[in-house]
Amino acid sequence: MMIVSATEEQTLVAREVDRNLMGIRSFSEQVLQGARHTQAAGHDLVQMAGALHQTVARFKV
Repeated sequence: MMIVSATEEQTLVAREVDRNLMGIRSFSEQVLQGARHTQAAGHDLVQMAGALHQTVARFKV
């Protein structure tokens, strides 16, 4: 009977570990998506800064 009980407990723990891993995977995908958005925003900022620099360079004091 102890073997059956231990096997059932291991099954429950394995399912919980699987659920936790799926949660980690989902969170990791969200972090990756956020990183991609941040990278794109950074690229846009670099382009805007370059354009602003060129515009400001036209002015003389």
